[in-house]
Amino acid sequence: MSVAEKREITVAEARKLLMDKAEELDPLQRRVLEYTIRFSKLDSTSAGELTEKLMKEADIDRGLAVQMVNAMPETVPEIRTFLGRQRIIAEDTLNKILDIIDKYRVEE
Repeated sequence: MSVAEKREITVAEARKLLMDKAEELDPLQRRVLEYTIRFSKLDSTSAGELTEKLMKEADIDRGLAVQMVNAMPETVPEIRTFLGRQRIIAEDTLNKILDIIDKYRVEE
């Protein structure tokens, strides 16, 4: 496998990329595939849509949006842990982020 493009992707998107090349994977890549299967919270299409929606509607950068999609936080305090001390965001924006994530949440 070679590098075609370099950008942050969700665990679900990584799973899809690895599944598409499953026959060609080396042992390390197979272990990564197993991890992505186990820990993906959404399908790759939904994960990509949610990432883009968070970037556009909540005005957060791609890396942060990917982290949130991977973890699917359930409360505003959980969202704050992703922000750390780097940004102060209004409570209504945090609630908006949570509402966007909730629309994509899959019942387990």
